[in-house]
Amino acid sequence: MAVKERPRAKKDVKAESKDVAELEPEVEVTLEETEHTPEVVVRRTRTAEVTSETQEASTSETTGQKVRPRTVQTRVEPEPPLLLPSWGTSKDSEWMYTIPSRREDLELWAEEWADFLLKWSQSRRLHVVSVAVFLAEMPFKDIVGKSDAFRILGDRLVDQDMAEWWDNKHRQLRVYWRPLEDWADMVYSWSLRTGSVLIDVGTLIVQEYDEEFGTLPERDLHRVMDILVSTKRAEWVDQKRGAVRLRAGY
Repeated sequence: MAVKERPRAKKDVKAESKDVAELEPEVEVTLEETEHTPEVVVRRTRTAEVTSETQEASTSETTGQKVRPRTVQTRVEPEPPLLLPSWGTSKDSEWMYTIPSRREDLELWAEEWADFLLKWSQSRRLHVVSVAVFLAEMPFKDIVGKSDAFRILGDRLVDQDMAEWWDNKHRQLRVYWRPLEDWADMVYSWSLRTGSVLIDVGTLIVQEYDEEFGTLPERDLHRVMDILVSTKRAEWVDQKRGAVRLRAGY
């Protein structure tokens, strides 16, 4: 009896080993795909995005309602390139990321950083730099005492008539990397090129955002209209709305 049972025991062990062998590759593949293979994760992410779009489309078809595409919501803006000053990062020039204590050094330090802040703002098409943006963006966030640095640089640009504080707490800095007179020239040239005779501030903000002047703050667009009227290139239609009629042949 004992001799007859031994083959069965060996057979059972082989069967169990076979079952385990069959299961092991599946376990390894599952772990590798979910944890160790970046390509698989990327594919899953893309699939999820496509699925989400398909579900939205099917839902719209079942409702029977016409849905207008919203490009603004689905458009992915590219990350702006990182712009660094000529002295590099805090690892390259640590002394430039510390506010100098000597007055002479502070003047030179503020001049260099203020010039860079203008270039950086222009590269981002930013007209108003908030303290929150300054504290969060490279390379400014690496400055030791960056809150004080923001006010120092802002005051420096204000003294040079290149900026103005838009609030009493000095948390919103309007930087003029292009004079308002130049913006007025651009608006006038655009109006002649496109045949736009009647223009107003609201229309420029909403419909002409892709134009450089379309990103200007509302109050500055009103000032641009003032410049056009004062230089005889336009006349008021509704001054409160910032609406003007352009004159050709200026």
